[in-house]
Amino acid sequence: LALPACAGAVAVLAAAGLRRPPGRMRAGCLGAATAVCYALTAALMKSAVHILRGGGIGAFLTAWETYAFGAAGICAVLLLEHAMQGGPLVASQPALTLGDAGVSVALGVLLYEEHLRTHWWLLPQLLGLALICAGVLALARSDAGAEAGAT
Repeated sequence: LALPACAGAVAVLAAAGLRRPPGRMRAGCLGAATAVCYALTAALMKSAVHILRGGGIGAFLTAWETYAFGAAGICAVLLLEHAMQGGPLVASQPALTLGDAGVSVALGVLLYEEHLRTHWWLLPQLLGLALICAGVLALARSDAGAEAGAT
């Protein structure tokens, strides 16, 4: 279920980005699609390495996950290239940075039954997330101000 969901999200985000003219929206959509591809690549690689560890190189080379993480990685690199060329870096980088981390955490919890620390640990986690988001927004605003002053 996670693989089709991620593939669908990438397709929708990439299509939305490629329909837009070069600029912030195009770079943001393609950056978000790249983020999903990177997170999916990591999840598939984890599964493939688990197969390698349990079944050896033969099992690794015959597992679909091995080829799927390669394909997802190639898609991620191609999408990243389009995101970087599609608009300003401050539009694609926040989507890429926050999206990769968010999707990776979600896949870890859903697919690999990883557990997030709760109770008092939530406070520093939420504080860190708020600081990252504030930093990303500050960088995006500073670039928008610089572009307005340059015109």
